[in-house]
Amino acid sequence: MTMDAEDKLWVACLFAGKVARYDPETGQRLQCIDIPSVPRVTSCCFGGKGLDELYVTTSAYGTDKAISSEELEKYPLSGSLFRVTGLGVKGRNAHIYEGKVDYLKM
Repeated sequence: MTMDAEDKLWVACLFAGKVARYDPETGQRLQCIDIPSVPRVTSCCFGGKGLDELYVTTSAYGTDKAISSEELEKYPLSGSLFRVTGLGVKGRNAHIYEGKVDYLKM
Protein backbone atom coordinates (compact mmCIF):
# COMPACT_ATOMS: atom_id res chain seq x y z
CA MET A 1 0.00 0.00 0.00
CA THR A 2 1.08 3.55 -0.64
CA MET A 3 -0.40 7.04 -0.74
CA ASP A 4 -0.09 9.52 -3.58
CA ALA A 5 0.31 13.30 -3.44
CA GLU A 6 -3.48 13.68 -3.78
CA ASP A 7 -4.00 11.67 -0.55
CA LYS A 8 -5.37 8.67 -2.42
CA LEU A 9 -4.54 5.11 -1.42
CA TRP A 10 -2.96 2.57 -3.80
CA VAL A 11 -3.58 -1.05 -2.81
CA ALA A 12 -1.90 -4.17 -4.19
CA CYS A 13 -4.58 -6.87 -4.64
CA LEU A 14 -2.74 -10.11 -3.91
CA PHE A 15 -4.70 -12.79 -5.77
CA ALA A 16 -6.39 -10.43 -8.24
CA GLY A 17 -3.39 -9.41 -10.36
CA LYS A 18 -4.03 -5.70 -9.99
CA VAL A 19 -3.36 -2.48 -8.12
CA ALA A 20 -6.33 -0.28 -7.24
CA ARG A 21 -6.47 3.41 -6.31
CA TYR A 22 -9.04 4.38 -3.66
CA ASP A 23 -10.34 7.54 -2.10
CA PRO A 24 -9.89 6.81 1.63
CA GLU A 25 -12.57 9.36 2.54
CA THR A 26 -15.35 7.72 0.51
CA GLY A 27 -14.02 4.21 -0.13
CA GLN A 28 -14.66 4.71 -3.85
CA ARG A 29 -12.33 2.91 -6.25
CA LEU A 30 -10.94 5.54 -8.61
CA GLN A 31 -8.60 3.56 -10.81
CA CYS A 32 -7.54 -0.01 -11.42
CA ILE A 33 -4.34 -1.22 -13.06
CA ASP A 34 -4.48 -4.81 -14.27
CA ILE A 35 -1.25 -6.75 -14.33
CA PRO A 36 -2.43 -9.75 -16.37
CA SER A 37 0.97 -11.42 -16.57
CA VAL A 38 0.99 -12.28 -12.82
CA PRO A 39 -1.74 -13.30 -10.37
CA ARG A 40 0.07 -12.37 -7.14
CA VAL A 41 0.65 -8.63 -6.79
CA THR A 42 2.25 -8.04 -3.40
CA SER A 43 3.07 -4.35 -2.93
CA CYS A 44 3.48 -0.98 -4.61
CA CYS A 45 5.33 2.29 -4.08
CA PHE A 46 6.10 5.46 -5.99
CA GLY A 47 9.60 6.17 -7.24
CA GLY A 48 11.59 7.78 -10.00
CA LYS A 49 13.08 11.27 -10.02
CA GLY A 50 9.65 12.90 -10.03
CA LEU A 51 7.91 10.23 -7.92
CA ASP A 52 5.70 9.67 -10.96
CA GLU A 53 6.41 5.98 -11.49
CA LEU A 54 4.56 3.26 -9.61
CA TYR A 55 6.68 0.20 -8.81
CA VAL A 56 4.75 -3.02 -8.31
CA THR A 57 6.19 -6.18 -6.76
CA THR A 58 4.85 -9.67 -7.38
CA SER A 59 5.44 -13.11 -5.91
CA ALA A 60 6.30 -16.53 -7.26
CA TYR A 61 5.06 -18.08 -4.02
CA GLY A 62 1.61 -19.21 -2.99
CA THR A 63 0.37 -19.19 0.57
CA ASP A 64 3.05 -21.56 1.84
CA LYS A 65 5.21 -22.76 -1.06
CA ALA A 66 6.50 -21.90 -4.51
CA ILE A 67 3.91 -21.91 -7.27
CA SER A 68 3.57 -25.04 -9.37
CA SER A 69 5.56 -25.51 -12.56
CA GLU A 70 2.27 -25.34 -14.50
CA GLU A 71 1.41 -21.97 -12.97
CA LEU A 72 4.94 -20.69 -13.53
CA GLU A 73 4.67 -21.73 -17.17
CA LYS A 74 1.38 -19.82 -17.44
CA TYR A 75 2.74 -16.79 -15.50
CA PRO A 76 6.51 -16.73 -16.17
CA LEU A 77 6.87 -13.16 -14.86
CA SER A 78 5.75 -14.14 -11.35
CA GLY A 79 8.23 -12.70 -8.85
CA SER A 80 9.09 -9.76 -11.10
CA LEU A 81 9.16 -6.04 -10.39
CA PHE A 82 7.03 -3.87 -12.70
CA ARG A 83 7.20 -0.13 -13.39
CA VAL A 84 3.99 1.68 -14.33
CA THR A 85 4.27 5.11 -15.97
CA GLY A 86 1.85 7.68 -17.34
CA LEU A 87 -0.53 7.64 -14.37
CA GLY A 88 -0.80 11.42 -14.14
CA VAL A 89 -0.27 11.33 -10.38
CA LYS A 90 2.80 11.51 -8.16
CA GLY A 91 3.76 9.88 -4.91
CA ARG A 92 4.56 11.56 -1.62
CA ASN A 93 8.02 12.28 -0.33
CA ALA A 94 9.19 9.81 2.29
CA HIS A 95 8.86 10.74 5.95
CA ILE A 96 12.15 10.45 7.77
CA TYR A 97 11.99 9.77 11.49
CA GLU A 98 14.41 12.00 13.35
CA GLY A 99 13.57 10.96 16.90
CA LYS A 100 15.49 8.77 19.28
CA VAL A 101 15.44 5.01 18.83
CA ASP A 102 15.67 2.88 21.96
CA TYR A 103 17.04 -0.51 21.03
CA LEU A 104 15.82 -3.63 22.75
CA LYS A 105 18.23 -4.99 25.28
CA MET A 106 18.24 -8.70 25.89
